[in-house]
Amino acid sequence: MEIKRDTYLEKLTSSIGNGMVKIVTGPRRCGKSYLLFNLFEDYLRSSGVDDDHIIGIKLDKKENARYRDLDELDNYFNSRRTHDGKTQFFIIDEIQLVPAKENPWVKGQMLTFYDLLNQFLDYQNTEIFVTGSNSHLLSSDIATEFRGRGWQIHMHPLSFSEFLSTKQDCSNLIALWDEYWRYGGLPRTVLTEGENAKVDYLRDTFRVTYLRDIIDRYKLRNDEGTVGALVKVLASSVGSPISFTKIANTFRSEMGYSIAPRTVEKYIGYMKDAFLIEETQAETLKGRKVIGAPSKYYFDDLGIRFAATEFKGGDQEPHYMENVIYNELVARGYIVNTGRITVNERGIDGKQDFRQYEIDFVCEKGGERIYIQSALAIPGEEKMAQERRPLLLVRDSFRKVLVSKYFSGAMFDNDGVLQVGLFDFLTKPDLLSR
Repeated sequence: MEIKRDTYLEKLTSSIGNGMVKIVTGPRRCGKSYLLFNLFEDYLRSSGVDDDHIIGIKLDKKENARYRDLDELDNYFNSRRTHDGKTQFFIIDEIQLVPAKENPWVKGQMLTFYDLLNQFLDYQNTEIFVTGSNSHLLSSDIATEFRGRGWQIHMHPLSFSEFLSTKQDCSNLIALWDEYWRYGGLPRTVLTEGENAKVDYLRDTFRVTYLRDIIDRYKLRNDEGTVGALVKVLASSVGSPISFTKIANTFRSEMGYSIAPRTVEKYIGYMKDAFLIEETQAETLKGRKVIGAPSKYYFDDLGIRFAATEFKGGDQEPHYMENVIYNELVARGYIVNTGRITVNERGIDGKQDFRQYEIDFVCEKGGERIYIQSALAIPGEEKMAQERRPLLLVRDSFRKVLVSKYFSGAMFDNDGVLQVGLFDFLTKPDLLSR
């Protein structure tokens, strides 16, 4: 079955001719290879590009192991180049598998795949597309290594809308939602039939692809148990502030061995680099400054999160709904933080005191700013007042939104808060900007 990824395909097609290396990044198994070698290549052929002008290679395949050498990869593409004046397309999957190599002409200097891709950019009538699964190699270094000539397209697992597009019958959204927030949006998971088969696939993918990738890349074999336990802690704490010191103390008190807070921080950084998790920071809503409060972490895929907990925590739907909303906002291009606002209020005892309120998501994109609260259910007026209170404390004109699973449609209340049903929010992105 073909899963349409129209958002990413449009980003690829619109980037043709921009003079840059197009770099598709994202977590393992999210569909990067399928996007380039199926959807994008089909688009090129339907647009009249000849097969011999589409030169691609998947570096993670055993038969292509020799081309993980920088010089061999150079020879592969140069031997297949066309010189007829028509545009040719170089497509390289998992470019981060090509290690640096010593420059034979300059002792102590290393050549990298960035050098090779920059060389390809100088070829006439050549478009270059690559994929990578490690954000340290392909995000933080793009600006410097490509000297302003790298164009990143970050890909995510299937959104809820994309997930629904794989289903013949979408009449029971509640049942489909239950499947999605438990088993996530990796394409292979979605297309696998049966809960047991999904669990087996996710367990193997988490252990072999995600966890093993981190351990091998950063040479953490002696700390394999520690890394696995740390991922489990994060997977069980979605939507909660994470303190490195508190985690270190938990390891000491409950697991019987010591780990320094700085080591916890470093390992979490490795997980971010592997696109396993993403971090959102807390910012004050007065002055809009990021503060030193503990960050929150969300999983790029809910199925991998479920596997990391050994398929426990199925009663934590409110937290995983929050994770889904976060992923949706990031996929739509928003920069997402957590908001905090402190006010001086009179308590039950009549005394004035400072109280701190939290807004789940403060989202910014192109001058637009949106405040969002996530609430699985709002059974009564007291809960409604509790959820709306932080939004109403923000005294600006930007949109305030309350998302709940059991709302239907979208409507403004008397205070201007937009109340949106979860399924409407996930399937109708224009609701936020109306």
